[in-house]
Amino acid sequence: MMRRQREPAAETLRLGQDRLRLRPWAGDAGTGLLILLTPGAAVSDSMASAAIEAATGRGYTRLRTSALSGIESEPFIRAGFEPCQMLALLSRPIANGLPGTNSSVAIRRARRRDHSAVLAVDHAAFELFWHLDQAGLHDALRATPFRHFRVARHETDTGLAGYAISGRSGPAGYLQRLAISPRQQGQGVGAALVVDGLRWMARWGATQAWVNTPQHNTGALRLYERLGFEQVPPGLQVLELDLGQ
Repeated sequence: MMRRQREPAAETLRLGQDRLRLRPWAGDAGTGLLILLTPGAAVSDSMASAAIEAATGRGYTRLRTSALSGIESEPFIRAGFEPCQMLALLSRPIANGLPGTNSSVAIRRARRRDHSAVLAVDHAAFELFWHLDQAGLHDALRATPFRHFRVARHETDTGLAGYAISGRSGPAGYLQRLAISPRQQGQGVGAALVVDGLRWMARWGATQAWVNTPQHNTGALRLYERLGFEQVPPGLQVLELDLGQ
């Protein structure tokens, strides 16, 4: 009987002030994901090299980063990484007026027992590259000091219609994840969840909201721009390195 190969465990890599989280990419144990734990500043070239060495030693054959800004990307580009996905970055002042939302959408706090349904919606809403697994959901919920995790239902369906994770760090608010069931798209669920997150950010003193989405996701771009977000060039990028080379 063949034994199932265990995937590498998640771990935190440290070098001086630099910190990276290394864990398997969702649905692909051979690909490692590097998550920057000191966002807004580039890690050292030594940290990027150490991450490659650690990933190789743990049996990964490919390494990807989370979405990075230009300055965050620089040490990884110098280490041989190349862009594999481009994302639009959008922002809006939270103090600006918020539109009304569809009263047919009911929003409540997400509970642990919702996680399996949340991940099912996530997988139905996104292409495989962007799927979250339980570890990814865990990371999204802990990406900022404060979080707001909500699920939504539409009156026309008893199933989960969508979910959103918003975060806050100082004056900045982040829409970290938004997924809507394909059968409920176009029913106002996404707008209701975004506005709910913006109201939470405003209530706790955040002044600017940020969100990113793949550049080819025209539906999400239309939604965010309709809700007052504007694109902030040049956007973000996910980088990739083939460790077999």
